Amino acid sequence: MQQARILICEDEGLTALRLKTSLRRLGYEVVGEAQDGLEAVTKARELKPDAILMDVHMPGQTGIAATEQIMLERPTAIVMLTAYSERELVESALKAGASGYLVKPVSDEQIQPALEVALNRYSELTDLREELADLKEALETRKLVERAKGILMQRFQLSETEAYKRLQKLSRDRRQSLKLTSEQLIAAAELLG
Repeated sequence: MQQARILICEDEGLTALRLKTSLRRLGYEVVGEAQDGLEAVTKARELKPDAILMDVHMPGQTGIAATEQIMLERPTAIVMLTAYSERELVESALKAGASGYLVKPVSDEQIQPALEVALNRYSELTDLREELADLKEALETRKLVERAKGILMQRFQLSETEAYKRLQKLSRDRRQSLKLTSEQLIAAAELLG
């Protein structure tokens, strides 16, 4: 299995060095470091890490605000780090899109399971998003095909089966998807009134 690529977002140099050493010892690849929230967002965009260790309190933009922005642009597995274990921070971090949360100082024994859970949770979420997108696409295609069949049925006095076969043949002849053919047929019907 390919080692996960990790971005460290931590403003305290010694803590960042400890994290980097621990991650490498655990077999992870550290692809970059950021000292503030804005740099975290930029590096996440440029480096496209598999996971991010994000400090909650950083200069400029907070880790929570950076997490929100990263999750909007390119969702990633993010584990939040903080010296505080306040309930509000935990809730804000999870609401922002973090997959996990660790209280400093962090040990190797804490980092590995937290990253594995975050990476697995993110992978499952990505799979669900893709499945949802596929289902939405299938539903949209089905609606368009139904409309196109209705147009063919009405214009040419065809049965539903005949209309569908004609739509399929038109798609094959044009070497395009059923969805695109349906969209074109609907647009033509609207144009002709």
